[in-house]
Amino acid sequence: MISAIVHKEFVSTLRDGRLLILGCSLLVIFVGFLLSSTLQTQQLRAEKHSVGSTAKQQWDTQSIKSPHAAAHYGIYVFKPDTAVAALDPGLRPFIGQSLWLEPHKRNFERFNPSADETLSHRFGQMTTSFVLYALLPLLIVALTFNTISQERERGTLRMLHSLGLNTQALVFGKLVGLLAAFSLVLSPALLLAFLLLQESFNLSADEGLRLGLLLLSFLLYYAIFAALAIAASAYFKTSRVTLFFLLAFWLGSVFIGPRLGAVLAQAWSPNPSAEVFWAAIKQDIDLGLNGDGNHEQRNKAFEAQLLAQYHVNSKDELPVGFVSLNRQFNDHYSSRVHALHFDRLRDNFLRQQHLTLIGSSLGPSLAMRSLSMTLAGMDLAHQRHFEDAAEDYRHYFINLTEDWDRERSHGTERNAKGESNDWRSVKDFSYSPPDSRFALQQAQLDLVVLTAWLLVALLLLSLSAKRLTP
Repeated sequence: MISAIVHKEFVSTLRDGRLLILGCSLLVIFVGFLLSSTLQTQQLRAEKHSVGSTAKQQWDTQSIKSPHAAAHYGIYVFKPDTAVAALDPGLRPFIGQSLWLEPHKRNFERFNPSADETLSHRFGQMTTSFVLYALLPLLIVALTFNTISQERERGTLRMLHSLGLNTQALVFGKLVGLLAAFSLVLSPALLLAFLLLQESFNLSADEGLRLGLLLLSFLLYYAIFAALAIAASAYFKTSRVTLFFLLAFWLGSVFIGPRLGAVLAQAWSPNPSAEVFWAAIKQDIDLGLNGDGNHEQRNKAFEAQLLAQYHVNSKDELPVGFVSLNRQFNDHYSSRVHALHFDRLRDNFLRQQHLTLIGSSLGPSLAMRSLSMTLAGMDLAHQRHFEDAAEDYRHYFINLTEDWDRERSHGTERNAKGESNDWRSVKDFSYSPPDSRFALQQAQLDLVVLTAWLLVALLLLSLSAKRLTP
């Protein structure tokens, strides 16, 4: 019996003029945004590679100068985007595009694209992911709001009831048939997306897995909307009331929930201002962390320890460069303070992200958006992984220049010099993004929220079937 219901719903959905008109329209929009996003991602990749190569070449071709002066010239590094970022750019518009590595200080990324846009554009961005998480659920609502109520209004539900039809089989058969038809209509666009990304970026195995997991997640997301829509159609007496309820739910899930979650997260766990953040770092460097003493006391203790180590009476008698050693000592302490404050800030970002999921009480869209960004590698966790790798590289090349400075000078001299061979010996920054297992670990809470919503939707569908009357 249920197979007959699935077949009937599958065929009738495909024949529905709403699916043809709305579905084709949304698929055209999806393909258009995907083409635009793919070209933009290709262009960004090419620009990052070009600028990164130019910056490294400029570093390699520096003139003869002090190694520390060369270090202050700095090196720019760039976070590579995955191919899946063409589907969901995630936080890319709101995070800087390059990270400048220099001595004494850890920096945030620079050149935030959203800073150059108008306020209205920041809140009205249209992307491929917007079509997937916002517009396609609206298509499901348009297709399913009268699935049961229409049959009640036409009298066919009474006929089915008189034949002793199992209502559980009816509603779940309609759900499976609708999802099968929806997936069939959506499959050409998904196939095109895969072929386009493969042709444009030559997908790696991990990127292919990320793409597959992302599409599977969206299918579960659509199943939530379909189940809730059919349950509402069975519960409410008229199609008009059902449509009003579903549109309100869609609006709350897609637009109100994310904004509500963001407001609550900022209110309950606010971030410090940039002025307060950098002032706290300076204060901890000057006054010291717990029991470390202030800047002057630490330097005096280091000088005494150094003189005892080399068995000399003054800094001028040291066989190595004191200026470089002292600078390296202070930089190590500065890095420790910077790491403490940066980790504290990024932990708060994570706390805010978790608090934002409170908005998921209004619908699953917020969790789906977060999961989509994570699988695309464009979320806070992947950004943090890149920044930590860049910080390790900063320590590497800064310490290398200090080694040259220390070994090529004596005492308090400042006459150490570096040449082009030294600059070229600095290894290129090589970053390997984490694999999809890392993404799934970071997305555990989002997966829990989506699974909970799916279970709730199926439970409501089952309950609506039990109380279904003609």
